[in-house]
Order: sequence, then structure tokens, then C-alpha cells
Amino acid sequence: MNDATPLVDDASPLVDPSCYHAAVAALLRSADPAVDPALVLGSGASTCATWDTDGLLAFAEPFVPFSAMAERRGHRLVEHPVRDREGWLQALRHLERGHTAVAAADGFHLSHFWPNRGRSHALHAVVVSDPDPVTGTLRLLDPGLELFHDGRVPLAEMEAAMCAEQAGQSWMELLPGTAAPLPHGELIRYELTLASRELAGGEGGFLGGAEFLEGIRSQLAVYVELVAERPRGATGNELNWGAGQNLLLGLWWYHNVLRWFARYLGALADDGTVPLGPEPAASADRACRDVLVVRNLLMRLGVMPLDSPRARTFRGQIDARLGTARDALAATSARLATAAGAHA
Repeated sequence: MNDATPLVDDASPLVDPSCYHAAVAALLRSADPAVDPALVLGSGASTCATWDTDGLLAFAEPFVPFSAMAERRGHRLVEHPVRDREGWLQALRHLERGHTAVAAADGFHLSHFWPNRGRSHALHAVVVSDPDPVTGTLRLLDPGLELFHDGRVPLAEMEAAMCAEQAGQSWMELLPGTAAPLPHGELIRYELTLASRELAGGEGGFLGGAEFLEGIRSQLAVYVELVAERPRGATGNELNWGAGQNLLLGLWWYHNVLRWFARYLGALADDGTVPLGPEPAASADRACRDVLVVRNLLMRLGVMPLDSPRARTFRGQIDARLGTARDALAATSARLATAAGAHA
């Protein structure tokens, strides 16, 4: 009997601006084509943010909340760091057994990813399967909205993207969960209670969404300077880019988290298991949009004279958006706690 995970078929990709969400969604659909990825990957609102020893924001890998969300829904997402060529060969042997995997690869070496190829060592999540030793290729599916790709690439190219330089590469596989999911109603109430804490005061050692945004707001002058000093081009990689670039990446990540979370809340409002209504989804979506505006304004502010009138206008807009997003998340947290029958 072949116990391999089915390969992703042509109908599976869910194209999305977040390469991690899109790639793991495709992996979920390789196991269950009927699954709604938003109910798995949108069921939390973790910032992945902490304070480092210098009092600046640091961010964990997105695998941490992804794994917890998948486990609640009956799946086990397992990550394997690739620290050398043997780590990649382990992934290749997994694919040779007929499985599909997600690879967090260095986009510097991916030929289809032309905006980043040869420019900077930044991780990009893609779906890999079906290696062919005769042609020396494998199938690479990139369901990210930035540059969708589905075709065969040389094994040598993928090996370079996984182990030529150390940029934090890893690969992920999906296994059956170790425990049966909670009954539907109980699971929804648990997820909403957890998300309420993630939005306000934090959970799992991470900052809550509202305190994360207020933390940026309270140190905005510091972060404006750090973003302006961020490296350009192929300088270093995500392991050593520094606080300014990491903040931009963290805001981009949290924008995508909130976007998927709003979709999850919308599905729950339609489901009717708890008295949620449409407002929590709408409020999370407003915060999501404000977070994206903050990130984009910070990027633009980082390339203009910081003492110019235009820069002062940008800082005012960033401060205002951080405040409205913070308030929206705090209000959403309270509504979810009420809907779940919990206490904020």
C-alpha cells in the first residue's frame, strides 16, 4: 500500500500574497482537497513578536503558530531545519517516497523568482514534489501572488536554494495529528478565547497584537531611524538584517495573519456556531489594512530626509494608523471573548 501524501494537483493552489500561507495551504490540500485552509491557518492572530535584550522587537519564525493551528484541526506540521547538504538530501528522500513538502528556500537562487534572484538572500516558501532523476528536475509550485509558478526546475537549482548559503532554510511535512480534534463547538470557543488573548495581551510568550502596535507607536522615532538604516540589495540575509528590516518583515507577516484571521472570523459568522456576527471580521480587516499602510509608509519614510516636512507628515500618518489599528484589535479581542463566553 502506498502511504505517500498525494501530490498537489492542478486545482489545489490557493494563490495568496503570503507565500507561507499559500504554500502551507497547498500542502493541506494535498492531504485533503476539500479543506478550507482559512479554518486552519486563519484560526489564530499571533504576532510572533517579543522584546529582545535591547528593548527592540524581534520575531519568531511563522512555523510556531502554524504548527499549533494545524494541530488543533487534526494535522501535524513538522519542520526540519536545513543546515547542510545532508539536510536537503533528507528532504529529497522524502519527496522520492511520493510526498509533497513545503520548502522555505533562499530566493536568491530560484530562477522563476526573478524579482529577487541574485539580489538578496531572503526566504521564500514554495511547494516541492515529484523529483525525477532521469531529467534531474522536480516540480516546484509557487502559489504566492507576487509571482505564481508551476513547473519543473533543476534539482541543482533547488539544492543551491536550500543549502548554498545559510539563511534559515527548512522544509515542512504534513502528518496526521496525534489527537482527535475537539468537537466543533468546543473547538470554536477555544480558538476564539485563544485569539482574544493573542489580540490583546499576548499568548505563548508573544506580544498581543494591540501591545505590539502600541510598542511601535511608543518608540516610533527609534524605528524610523532603524528602518532608514536597513541594508539594501544582497547585504547579509534574514538572520542578520537587523531590527529595522525585521520590523518591516514582522509588519508584513502580521498584516497577512490578520487578513487570514478576518477570513476565518467571516466563515465563523456564517457558520453560526457562536453568536459572532460580522463586526469582528470587519474590525480585524480594518486593522489588517492599517498595518499594511504603516509598513508601506515606513518603507517610504526610510528613503527620504527624516527632517523634511514630508517626513513629518508620514510620521503623523504612521502614528495615527498604529493607534486606530491598536484600538480595532482591542475591540475585536473583547468581542471574541464575549462570543466565546470567556472573560477578556
